[in-house]
Amino acid sequence: MDTSTSPPARSGLGRTRSLALAATAVSVVLAPSAGVAAALGPVAARTAPEVHATAALSNSPIVGVAARPGSAGYWMTSASGGVFSFGTAGFHGSLGGVRLAQPIVGMAATPTGDGYWLVASDGGVFAFGDARFHGSPGGVRLAQPIVTMAATPTGKGYWLVAKDGGVFAFGDARFYGSTGGVRLAQPIVGMAATPTGSGYWLVASDGGIFAFGDARFRGSTGGVRLTQPIVGMASTPTGSGYWLVASDGGIFNFGDAGYHGSAVAFNASSGGRSVGIIPMGAGYWVPNDLGGVDAIDAPAPPQPPVPVVVTSTPSTSQLPASVNPNSSIGPSAAYQQACWTAPVNTAACDSAALADINAARASEGYGPLPLPGGFESESVRAQLVTVANAERQSRGLPALPENTNLDLMAQAGAQAGADPTGPGGYAWGSNIAWGDPTPLAADFGWMYDDGLHSENIDCSYAGAPGCWGHRDNILAPWGGAAGAGMYVSNGTIQLTQLFVENYP
Repeated sequence: MDTSTSPPARSGLGRTRSLALAATAVSVVLAPSAGVAAALGPVAARTAPEVHATAALSNSPIVGVAARPGSAGYWMTSASGGVFSFGTAGFHGSLGGVRLAQPIVGMAATPTGDGYWLVASDGGVFAFGDARFHGSPGGVRLAQPIVTMAATPTGKGYWLVAKDGGVFAFGDARFYGSTGGVRLAQPIVGMAATPTGSGYWLVASDGGIFAFGDARFRGSTGGVRLTQPIVGMASTPTGSGYWLVASDGGIFNFGDAGYHGSAVAFNASSGGRSVGIIPMGAGYWVPNDLGGVDAIDAPAPPQPPVPVVVTSTPSTSQLPASVNPNSSIGPSAAYQQACWTAPVNTAACDSAALADINAARASEGYGPLPLPGGFESESVRAQLVTVANAERQSRGLPALPENTNLDLMAQAGAQAGADPTGPGGYAWGSNIAWGDPTPLAADFGWMYDDGLHSENIDCSYAGAPGCWGHRDNILAPWGGAAGAGMYVSNGTIQLTQLFVENYP
């Protein structure tokens, strides 16, 4: 098993954060926290599932797209590893905000539509949802960088292709040939697998097509003078044809692939450059690097889901409001080793996380976090409330007693992998953390590493509304009650907190 580590992602008030990760295969087994009886499996770096946006709202261009099989949904991925879900395509995680060794260059979906892979230019593969890691050349010195990937029909394997046409097969993907040893007029920019999975095509930037296995050559633009280079391709459902798309949105069809128009005018008006083509209905969608999609003889592309945003109302309490630090404090090497290196020893993780918490508190003029005796024997849910109350009381705020009804609401959020929703008629705030092995580990991220200069993608500038959202929820300046939840989903511990003002 690959023991690369995966930092957690956290969300509060619709916000996310994540930490540095090298662009290598991600598969981690975490040991259970106190009260966690289930054995945990592989996890991958994740950001909050409610975060969906177009590249126009991000700092990184869209570089890859993947359709959710059999539905009107799709994903986009940016060079920074952010994943944006549309229509029926669910969000299963991303690397948004993570410092990668090399940029993301492509993605592929599983046949169930419940997961996807991202691939970086160094060959690092990142698996999310029901996608499984089957291997990668990450860490191997490549002659040329990886440019894209394609999955097998079973979802139990994938191919990666390099700029020189070198093909790397993993899982049940078989090697049928490559142009790795061929002198190419132009570099390879894309690939598409046949419906059987027993072959594939490679396409070069001049539109030259190279067919391997049961893939058949249906034509190319290799001898045509193109206005702009080819950037991608897609196979027809029968495998008897394919489309090529140029960066300006020009479409070239071969075999039984029908021509329905191009995205040239769309790109010209938006200033975008096409990054791929998605067959849809009788036509196709042509997405660009700004996150725009031109629907050509196809249904209008779905808009991203409305983000889940926690609502709150101004407090009439006279208690002092939370004073947030000027900048985040990153985790120490000891914390990262203890909490993010498999297998995780929860006692060692708690010790390292508490040391980081106390060092951060000292920088704010507070003493060590006042945890009660017997804390280590509490359930995970109880610890989440206890830690929050220790943070509150040490700052002169009242403790929020644990409430059974709020626990149920928090647990529902944990099981859904989303920020819990509070009761109607009350002001409330909620947090979620994916992958933190213990409540103390989650508390450090929520309280001390969630602001400017952290990896919080919603705190990219001073005064951004996402800065310190988790901390603000924990230190809400009012009384009431709290609830917490814990759920293990696909090997990932999901911890939630819910704080409700004036709740009985």
